[in-house]
Amino acid sequence: MIPAIAVRGIEKRFGATRILRGVDLSIEPHERHALIGPNGAGKSTLFNLIAGAKRPSAGRIELYGADITRLAPAAICRRGLARSFQTTSFFAKLSVFDNLRCAAQIANRDRARWWQRFTVTRAADAHAEEVLDAVGLGARRDVIAGTLSYAEQRALDLGLALASGAHTLLLDEPTAGMNRAEAARAVELIRVATAGRTLLMVEHDMDVVFGLADRVSVLVQGQVIATGTPDAIRADPAVQAAYLGHALPGDAR
Repeated sequence: MIPAIAVRGIEKRFGATRILRGVDLSIEPHERHALIGPNGAGKSTLFNLIAGAKRPSAGRIELYGADITRLAPAAICRRGLARSFQTTSFFAKLSVFDNLRCAAQIANRDRARWWQRFTVTRAADAHAEEVLDAVGLGARRDVIAGTLSYAEQRALDLGLALASGAHTLLLDEPTAGMNRAEAARAVELIRVATAGRTLLMVEHDMDVVFGLADRVSVLVQGQVIATGTPDAIRADPAVQAAYLGHALPGDAR
C-alpha cells in the first residue's frame, strides 16, 4: 500500500545547526498518527517541511507517492493536504459560514471552467453547510468568527481544513490552551469529523495522543526514536527516558 505521507531521509539545517537528522516516517492512508517529543525536537520544523512552508536540506517527501518536496504550500493544498496551525487562522470579521464558504469555494475554483462557476458556487455552499454541522457549529452559523470562544475557534480552524476538501490533514496542537473538558470534546470532534481521512498531528497532551492516535512516532533531537501503537510507545524505555523519566499516562510506575 502506498503511504499517504512518506518522509524519507529528511534533514534540515539552519546554518551549521542540524534540526532534523535523517527523519524517516510513513503514515498509512486513513490512519490517525501522532508526532510527539520534547520541546525543540524538531516537530514544528517537520510539519513546515511537509506542508511546504520550508524546504528540506536533504531528503524527499511524498503525498500518496507523488513527490511534493519542492512544491509551494498552495500546490500541496491542491493535491489534498491541509494544515491547521497552533494559532487559529480565519477571517475574524466574517461569519462562521462565510469563512467555511470561502475555503470551499477556493478549493473548487481551479476545477471549474467559467461556465461552471455558478454550479460550483452552489456546490461549495452546500459543502460548507455540511462542514458546519460536522464541526458542531451549526448553531453558530451567522456569528462573527472573531467573537467565538477559543474552543469554537479551533473547531472552525478544523472546519476550514475540511472545507478545503483535503484527504490528508496536519493538525498542530489541536487542543492547546483548552481545559480538560474542552480537550475531551475536541478529541471526539476530531475523531468524528476526520473519519475516512488521514491525520498527522503534533500534540503535547499525552491523554489526547493516546486517546486518539492509531500510531505514535517520537521525535527526539531531530530523529525518530520510536514508532508504534500507543501501548507500545507508553511502555518504551527510550521514550520514557526522552521525557526525563516522567511516567506517561497509563504507566503503572
